[in-house]
Amino acid sequence: MKKTIIFTLSLLLAVSCKYDDMQLKEAVELGVIPEAVTVGADGGNAEIPFYANLSGTVDFPEDVSWAEPDSRTFSGDGTINVRVSPNAGVRRSARIIFRAGEASRRDTVLLRQEGVLDTLSVKTPSIVVYNNMGDTEIPAVVTLDPSTVKATVRYLDSGETDWVKACSVKENRIVLRTEDNPSSEAVRSAVLTLSWKNGWSQKIHRDINLTQATSASSGNLIGIPTTFEAIRAMASEDPVVINEDLYLEGYIISDNASGNVTENVQRTSTSIDYTSTDRSAMFENEDGTLGFLLETITVEDNVFEPWSKVSLLLRGAQLRKFSNPDRYVLSNIRSSAVASSKSVGKDAVPARRIHISQLQDSDIYTRVTLTDCEFPIRKGGLTPLNEGYTTLYGADRITKFASLIRDIEGSSIYVYTNTTCPYRRDGRRIGNGRGSVSGTVVYEAYESFQDVGRYQLRHQEWEDLAFEDSFDDNFSGLICEWRYLRQGNEDHSWSATQGTGTMSHTYTATSAMNTKYNTWCHPVYDQSYLGPVFSGCTNENGFGIILEDGTDYAASYTGSVEKGQLQASAGWPMAWMKETWVSNSGNYYAWTLSFSTTGINTEHLSLQISTLNASQEGMSPVHWNVDWAESQSGPWTTVASYYVPDIVLWTITQPWQSGGFKPIDIPLPLEMLGKDNVYIRLIPADRAGNSTHGFCDSNFKNGSAGSSSKANNSINYVAVRYNK
Repeated sequence: MKKTIIFTLSLLLAVSCKYDDMQLKEAVELGVIPEAVTVGADGGNAEIPFYANLSGTVDFPEDVSWAEPDSRTFSGDGTINVRVSPNAGVRRSARIIFRAGEASRRDTVLLRQEGVLDTLSVKTPSIVVYNNMGDTEIPAVVTLDPSTVKATVRYLDSGETDWVKACSVKENRIVLRTEDNPSSEAVRSAVLTLSWKNGWSQKIHRDINLTQATSASSGNLIGIPTTFEAIRAMASEDPVVINEDLYLEGYIISDNASGNVTENVQRTSTSIDYTSTDRSAMFENEDGTLGFLLETITVEDNVFEPWSKVSLLLRGAQLRKFSNPDRYVLSNIRSSAVASSKSVGKDAVPARRIHISQLQDSDIYTRVTLTDCEFPIRKGGLTPLNEGYTTLYGADRITKFASLIRDIEGSSIYVYTNTTCPYRRDGRRIGNGRGSVSGTVVYEAYESFQDVGRYQLRHQEWEDLAFEDSFDDNFSGLICEWRYLRQGNEDHSWSATQGTGTMSHTYTATSAMNTKYNTWCHPVYDQSYLGPVFSGCTNENGFGIILEDGTDYAASYTGSVEKGQLQASAGWPMAWMKETWVSNSGNYYAWTLSFSTTGINTEHLSLQISTLNASQEGMSPVHWNVDWAESQSGPWTTVASYYVPDIVLWTITQPWQSGGFKPIDIPLPLEMLGKDNVYIRLIPADRAGNSTHGFCDSNFKNGSAGSSSKANNSINYVAVRYNK
């Protein structure tokens, strides 16, 4: 940026002159603060502040009819307002010169205005050129002077040059004259670049990929058509380079605008490759039963238009198969591989409607709609994270988060959302009712959660999460649910916030009671704020908790939520935490739920929890069991086990650490039905615990950390539900 103030002090000193011959001239101060000012096509006022210590003038060095300053003179510091007329043409610009003092000190500011025109665009970036069929016409939108456009051609095939003989830009099309391809076997490829300067003297260019078919006598082919099945049959665990002129036709089922096509790779604990998803596209066959992940060489090579039908040339692509589950990747893709592309719209793209249990390996990298689903963790949004570890705060320590979806058959699946997804935390709440979720099927490990199942789903726009707003419009009912921390009962339990039941902890020593909240438990941070999140933000959209009477719980909280989290000390505690998990005798303590299943008839009974080890010292238990009994004293039957991640630690963030609570769905046995009293306990399975270096903590393993204030396990949601 240029200096905002120009000081000139002229001292005329001749070495041969006497001291009293020196002349001191007056200092002239003049500086225009902005280098350039931009006004929209609708026109308006442009404010230009400046510094000056003398009188001066404001003028245009050229004739300008569309802008006029409110004054042509000034007499010191101030602001000049320039009135700018609407612009129905191309972008335009003009220089404004400020002059001051007898020495004519000057400074210049560039006034720029957007325009309605000044455009050259084509509907598709890839064109097939056929032989013996005359000129090739490419439909285009042209709102600039065609004579200003320069065309250049870059030929991509060795030894093949000069087959594009002429290119002309018309009002609504681009016309190519080409030499016919003499080969009956090989297609030819080139990139046509159209370049021009806009009204701001910026050089703009558009690339169009050209693929010339084989000779007319051979049928004007763009290669040998092949199938998804045939290409998969060529794949192996080692990369295979395709050296034949094969091509595939299918649909692009991803949208890079979502920032959620595939995983942004976490390279180190403090760096993420954010080009990963920008270089990727999902490509499925015409009936939506098989798919490939496409990886382009550069971000610029990714010219795939979402919801388009594409002919993809495969020569030079690299094919690889990954196993368990089976999935297939085509990499080393250039933009010139797109022989043709036609937008068809999302509704025309196949998306089979299935249940979670019907997913299989062949569905990976295809688009599906999972029906009869619900979002069972009824608080928070897509990425309830501590944003201090994400791109929103300039940190590269968390690349994605996994939300939980459950369906009417009792199956569940994780739905991935990258931190680069623009709508992931924009303040909207996911509906609590029945609905569907659409997206591309993937398999991606998620080390912080560990057990994420064989398949996951990636949405491509907010509308892919199509849930009814109200929980009343759902297939499941609640026996008991805890979404926030209410005042504790005298027996050291917490009543359910919806339904009937109590939750307690088997360690009830006086030292564990928190008298401030009378909850006998330490409340902790909860990351469920819906957003938007930014530095200094305060609550506007609540935490996604709509009570039975329609109240938006915690919406009246006025404190800071700038990292997406609510601190319990603010008076709205929404998570529980316990520090003690091993008794002096070596027995484990547990979270305990108590409720009745009398009168409940259902085919599916389940438990949902959202949990995190909240100690950054890493001394908390990571392996847990879910047990049930008809008596508080047992006998207990184990029905499931689960893994709990450690909370993130800024200084040495590790892959197994999580910036948010892990949501878990656990099917429960139907033997629990028809009971006046049912008990569930969540209890450590062993004494293993991660440390900040990833090893089992010796103190916890030996039991001596049982009463330590560092062995923290926390929960911010619990529910027992059934299918109505």
